[in-house]
Amino acid sequence: MKKKYLLIGLLILLAVAWIVMRNNRVENELEPGDVVVATDPSLPKGDAVVAVLSVNDMHAAIDLMPRFAAMVDSLRGVYPDLLVCSAGDNRTGNPINDQFDPVNHPMIAMMNKVGFDLCAVGNHEWDGGVEALQRNIEEADFPFLCANVFPDPGVKLDVKPYEIMNVQGLRIAVLGLLETRHDGIPGAHPMHFKKIHFKKGIDVVPDYQYLRNECNVFLLLSHLGFEEDLEVAEQFPIFDAILGGHTHTLVEFPEKHNGVMVTQAGSSLRYATLVLITVKQGRVSDVQAKTLDVEHFRSKDRDMQAMLDGFNNNKTFTEAIATAVTPFENREVLGCLITDALREVSGADFAFNNTGGIRIDRLPKGPITVKDVYRIDPFNNEIVVFKMTGKQLERYIMETFKKNGRLPSYVSGMRYEVHTESDGYPKSVSITPDRGRFSRDAVYKVAMNSYMASTVRFDSEDDGESQYMTSEEMLIQYLKKHKTVSYRGVTRVK
Repeated sequence: MKKKYLLIGLLILLAVAWIVMRNNRVENELEPGDVVVATDPSLPKGDAVVAVLSVNDMHAAIDLMPRFAAMVDSLRGVYPDLLVCSAGDNRTGNPINDQFDPVNHPMIAMMNKVGFDLCAVGNHEWDGGVEALQRNIEEADFPFLCANVFPDPGVKLDVKPYEIMNVQGLRIAVLGLLETRHDGIPGAHPMHFKKIHFKKGIDVVPDYQYLRNECNVFLLLSHLGFEEDLEVAEQFPIFDAILGGHTHTLVEFPEKHNGVMVTQAGSSLRYATLVLITVKQGRVSDVQAKTLDVEHFRSKDRDMQAMLDGFNNNKTFTEAIATAVTPFENREVLGCLITDALREVSGADFAFNNTGGIRIDRLPKGPITVKDVYRIDPFNNEIVVFKMTGKQLERYIMETFKKNGRLPSYVSGMRYEVHTESDGYPKSVSITPDRGRFSRDAVYKVAMNSYMASTVRFDSEDDGESQYMTSEEMLIQYLKKHKTVSYRGVTRVK
């Protein structure tokens, strides 16, 4: 009989130890400094903690998905009803994903495996056009949210303005919003928005204020950018939390603004934000948030790693096509490389590339692969050559300066300096060609990508001639021809 009781006691002790270890697992693995507060078992009946894990601007960072999946699994050990959300821009940044057929399939497949619950529509969700976005929506096991997009009749785009979810018997409303620029469209190629219209995100919030009274928790899944999220919190303190994206802002220590918890987790899946919302008697009584380090999470999900290995096993992208004799240490030297390729392959006198078209900060010394090319410039924009007089070219440079947020565009075939007023507004430009003397009356051939051709206001002597090649194709051709490149210390703009 004593042995029987001893056995029962031992089993009870083992069960208690297992529960303690299970609850501590997340705290132990989310190092360094990523302590997670578990649901308090002493909460009165009817009270609950709603846990939400949000990421943003992942930009096809599929190589971190095994660690993220393991983190999610650990968190679900503590919070079985954990909601996992993306605040948009899942794609554009990794050619393994962005050149996949169908485009963005690896990211959607991995997000499905993780068990994402919701996703906001980001501006880069449009990089493949409406049809590609719709294919992603149909493949995803989770809805895409955007309340300020309005397709024309007949355009199939299954985007929802909001979603209401039932968690622990509570109604959780999540509204989605997308940024728009001064021209009324998100930051993507204008050709992708035919028959699609937008309103400014903050202007549609009043249309959904009623959700505050119909649900226990009200969240905003925002791709507006951090500053605009703060503006929303200031004007509409109806949200319990704003899970933000777009500006790649790492909010290391999330805090409340006008009573609203405002978060954002950087970019490229290096971080995530855990938001814990305590609900007492049906009303939110407390909101806490903590930034978690995904990149240094110690565990990897084996099944997700196997999926990743399958996607990465693509010899087309690992082919070395040239050698960097010296490292590329900033975006300007990468911009000089790509504009040299555009100018040489197109036969233009000058070539330009917008600063936002370069998507990595550096490239190490050594082999340059096809994958590296698509990491530098993932947009597949065609190159167009325009004929411009020197006077028109000066105006074009000043317009690109304004378009780039008062930063000079990358250039090939010349060096130039933009002279500004005291407020930073451009007033004139000085141009020094690599060959010959600059003339305001001469006619020059000017190469640029189709994004710049569509978004910069300028005059030219013709309507432009498409080269029927993308900037990536031209760069690959250029690198294969030259075989070695070195741009250390190269600078062409002031």
